[in-house]
Amino acid sequence: MEIPVYLMTGFLESGKTSFILETLNDKQFSRGEKTLVIACEQGEVEFDERIIKASRSVVEYIEDEDDFNSENLNALVAKHKPSRIMLEYNGMWSLRDMAQKAPKEWIFYQIFMFVDYSRFDMYMNNMRQLLSDDIAVSDLIIFNRCEQGKVDKKRMRRIIKPLNPRIDMMFEYKDGSIEQGFQGEDEMPFDVKADPINIVHDDFGLWYVDMMSNAARYKDKNLRVRGMVFRASNIPKGYFVISRRAMTCCADDIQVVGILVKSPDEQKFRDGDWVEVTGKVIAEKQAAYKGVGPVILADSVLSTEKADSELVYFN
Repeated sequence: MEIPVYLMTGFLESGKTSFILETLNDKQFSRGEKTLVIACEQGEVEFDERIIKASRSVVEYIEDEDDFNSENLNALVAKHKPSRIMLEYNGMWSLRDMAQKAPKEWIFYQIFMFVDYSRFDMYMNNMRQLLSDDIAVSDLIIFNRCEQGKVDKKRMRRIIKPLNPRIDMMFEYKDGSIEQGFQGEDEMPFDVKADPINIVHDDFGLWYVDMMSNAARYKDKNLRVRGMVFRASNIPKGYFVISRRAMTCCADDIQVVGILVKSPDEQKFRDGDWVEVTGKVIAEKQAAYKGVGPVILADSVLSTEKADSELVYFN
């Protein structure tokens, strides 16, 4: 039987336990269903027995990564027969490994990531790959311990969104107030009201982030964009990706980013060819997006000159 799982990840003392307790104490979340809380580490904040009991929850600990396996996890489910699971995952363990170890009956409804904002740069400098992997699969990243007037939200967007364009962000300040992430209101360096919207080479990075974050802003609009042809195994026939190589935060973080293009002429071009695409933005369900995402329905695909700079940036 499928079991809904809510996963919380982040380094020690990032706020995972407090969030779980607040959620279990919320009457909108707990309405009598039994919840199994699996904690993979113990921090300074302990689980309040009153909240655990009142919410019909039970806490089990798995503190050794080798013990986090499908046999032990299935045994806990058989023991407690929960309606749902809240998993407080150890931020030093790989989420990629976790996905392989978790029972196939587990359905991950939401993945929350918690980050101490004051330590974010340190994490990126010393544990970049681990942090980036977590960001890439999370639904929401919560930056806590923020100080009013000292949060560079635009910088966070430039770093986080290329790693996961669909992720939402929240900023929790020391006074307890919470601020939502971006809603797409930021001013773009190109005219989003033009017909067509013209994306020059230098603006590709910002356009990509905004397109993936706020696809509705571009739906049914015409645009013109230049980039490289790119294909992968999950790109169907009749499509290609108009792409650029992008630097997210440093020279070690270079990746290919791009938007799907649908064109009857796609076979005329090879991977790496530079093209100019003109067409209308539509929405389609595609494996490359793991759901619905923006697609450029091309009116024309023409060969064009290579950009002066090989890389694009997000600022």
